[in-house]
Amino acid sequence: MLRLPDLVPRARPHVFSLLAILLVASCATNPATGERQIAPLMSAEQEAQAGAAAHPKIIEAYGGVYGDETLGAYVAGVTARIVKATNRPDGPYRVTVLDSPAVNAFALPGGYVYVTRGLMALVSDEAELAGVIGHEIGHVNARHSAQRQTAAMGTSLLGAVLGAVVGSDAVNQIVGLGGQGLLANYSRDQEYEADMLGVRYLAKAGYDPYAAADFLQSMSAQEELSAQMRNAEYDVSRNDWLASHPATPDRVAAARQYAREAGGGAGQLPRNGNAYLSAIDGMLYGDDPEEGIARDRQFVHPKLRFAFEAPQHFTVTNSSRMVFVEGPEGTVAQFDGAKKVKGVEIGQYLAAVWAKGVKLSAVERFEINGMSAATATAKVGKYNGRLVAIEYAPDIVYRFLVGTLPQAGTRYDSAIHALVMSFRKISAGEAKAVKPMRIEIIEVRSGDTAETLGRRMAFSDHAAERFRVLNGLWPSGQPVKGQRVKIVVTR
Repeated sequence: MLRLPDLVPRARPHVFSLLAILLVASCATNPATGERQIAPLMSAEQEAQAGAAAHPKIIEAYGGVYGDETLGAYVAGVTARIVKATNRPDGPYRVTVLDSPAVNAFALPGGYVYVTRGLMALVSDEAELAGVIGHEIGHVNARHSAQRQTAAMGTSLLGAVLGAVVGSDAVNQIVGLGGQGLLANYSRDQEYEADMLGVRYLAKAGYDPYAAADFLQSMSAQEELSAQMRNAEYDVSRNDWLASHPATPDRVAAARQYAREAGGGAGQLPRNGNAYLSAIDGMLYGDDPEEGIARDRQFVHPKLRFAFEAPQHFTVTNSSRMVFVEGPEGTVAQFDGAKKVKGVEIGQYLAAVWAKGVKLSAVERFEINGMSAATATAKVGKYNGRLVAIEYAPDIVYRFLVGTLPQAGTRYDSAIHALVMSFRKISAGEAKAVKPMRIEIIEVRSGDTAETLGRRMAFSDHAAERFRVLNGLWPSGQPVKGQRVKIVVTR
């Protein structure tokens, strides 16, 4: 969520002229695979410049660089080993561990590679981490980013133009809320190609090439558990290529085939599990208290001194810019904060400042736990939207932007009402009691099970399931005596 300095009003988006990066109809050789492909007009030098320009923005958007220098050096060492196995062993490459709980990894042109600590918590061993890094380097070396960046620039420009035309802060949020899943990071073929390259790099670097498929399976397990927690359907056979890294069964099977082609049977090459678990022991898990903590269904910000709770079957995900709430049947909400001019009435703020230029229903005023609030409805892309503004202080406002799909009707009205009305200020004592969660590595003892170890975790629901996903034991596996495993504790 927002840090304290982020409550300063941001500059209105500038509309930049867009120089279209066109693809010419000539052919070139893919430097990573040796196959013929359409050559992008964007040069490698231009790609490097684009990556360098975007790098500080990525750092800011993902909460900064994770401050454990020892862990950073360990990840850099794994990257160096993989790099030697690529078609560009001289690089340049730069890997960054992002201080984000999101499970994500990606790359920018010019060799900028990123992994989040949230992804590292899900990874089980060094070979799986190397597979993720190899996959991202595969995207860089195959020059997938040139095509992707063109599409992404167009989408970003759309939001900037809309914001400039109507002068509305809410419009940019609405574009984001209504456009979830609109733009895939990479195409289906590009993801498969990066998988193939990553597996090749793994084998050549001396790692078990089957590790890549195992991590894809763990990502799929995490998605399935998340769906269960939202009481939503999870289709394991879906062809969801609009996710940033779709872990479908077909993709897992393809990764295993790539491993067979790379040579060696499963388990014949090292995974370096103990070294990896030692490296992440004590790593921050979930949110940094500086940006608020999402735990179970509650969000608490000890520095900004507020909290709210999502209804049952809803999940809460924090980021450096906003909090995202997701519920059944596609119900979503975004929560953030902003500055407000003192003396501006909260209903006037909603209609004339936050949602300026948006066609709203009549604005209604009410109170939330002693704070003045206002709400109105609007069409938000494919959603029926509700905007709620809460006056926390004369110059600080917090906001919910909620979307429900038309087919859901009014089924989630009471849940949305409960979400909004749960917003409250917290005391200094309650704020001081908020502690971060961390990964702790323990050895399984006789009698330990996923259920007993889950009860040692800092979660009040789905504890055994979370333990299994975290340790590659989904859906019904059990740890064995002497095995080192991850648990999540508060300290």
